[in-house]
This record gives sequence, C-alpha cells and structure tokens, in this order.
Amino acid sequence: MGLRTMLVSGRTYSDLTRLARPFGAWDALVAENGAVVEAPCGSSPLVLGSGVGAAVRRRLRTYAGKRPEFGRVVVSFPRRERRYFLQALHGLPVDIIANVDRLMVLPLGVTKRSGVRLALRRLGLGGAGYAAIGDASNDLELLDGASLSGAVANAESTVRSTADYVCRGSFDRGVLEFVSGPLWARVGGGPPWPGLTGGPLGHGRGPR
Repeated sequence: MGLRTMLVSGRTYSDLTRLARPFGAWDALVAENGAVVEAPCGSSPLVLGSGVGAAVRRRLRTYAGKRPEFGRVVVSFPRRERRYFLQALHGLPVDIIANVDRLMVLPLGVTKRSGVRLALRRLGLGGAGYAAIGDASNDLELLDGASLSGAVANAESTVRSTADYVCRGSFDRGVLEFVSGPLWARVGGGPPWPGLTGGPLGHGRGPR
C-alpha cells in the first residue's frame, strides 16, 4: 500500500523486538507505551525517562513477594496489587496507566502517541498524520491523535466509543478488516484491497 508501518505496544522492548520478527520489515518499533523508540528499525533505540524508570525500579524491588515486570523504563504489575505499589510510588513523577489486566508505571508525559510522534520525526515525517488501531485504554491517546482510528471488536468499550471505525472482527481479524477496508479506502480511494478480503467496505460498524 506504500505506507510506513510501526508496531506500537505497551510490551517491554525485549518482548516487542522478539514478537516483531515474524512479521517481516517494520519502519519503526514503539515499545513500553512510548518510552522506547526504534526508528528506523535497526537503529539504536531512544530511551525516554530512564532516570525515572530507575527510581521506580529501586522502590518496587523492596516489596517482597510481589512480582512486577521490568522493562527498560516501563514497570507493570497486576491490577490486584495496585494498593501495594501505589504506596511505594508516592511522590515520583509518574503516570499509572491501565493495560487490560495490568497497570503500567511510566514517566509523566510518555505515551504511545508521544512515541509515535517521535518515530515519525526520526523517519522524516514529522508533520504527517497516521492511522492507528487498538483495543485497550492505553491506546486512547494514540487513537485520539490519529487521522483515522480503529478498534477491534474485542476492544474495551471506551476504545470502541472513541474510534472512527469499529470492526466486526476481533484480534488479528479486526486489524485485517481495518487495513483492507477503511484504511485502504482512505489511501487508495477505492473498494477494499482484493488481496486481503472479499467482504464489502464497511462490513463493520463503519465511520462514526
């Protein structure tokens, strides 16, 4: 389709690079909810807020019996353990962001949207718009800043109510529907991309 592609996730950078390989070539990876940006792919990643991330790790490692997950910057923990970790984080310049069944701790101002904007600048596309599709509340700011936004069918209700297009398909099928339907129509001006789907354009709920 002639588009640049980014894989954007709350996952740790090490996990995201491993998961990205089977898909082939990406133009950029935005990991840890915007805190680690590799753009273009193959370049040294930019790590944002590493000092705050280190301070968070030092505090959370003192909680015996709890098992937070540590990335280069992001730290996540199960929602059920919220009260334990909020005490430890008091006074630090961080945001607590929900991501399905876990909570992520990130430096203030670091989001998927800020990570994508940084990646676009590093790709020489600083003023360009972007399309995005998501499923969880940590995608809301990213979707709000998109020129075209989508939500898979299994997305949280707040995400579905925000998106321009809500898919009938869940998970990967929803992504395929979004790419071959509204995104292809936006960039190509025609019917769905025939190599991807045989269904009619707008077989989801369509634009709001």
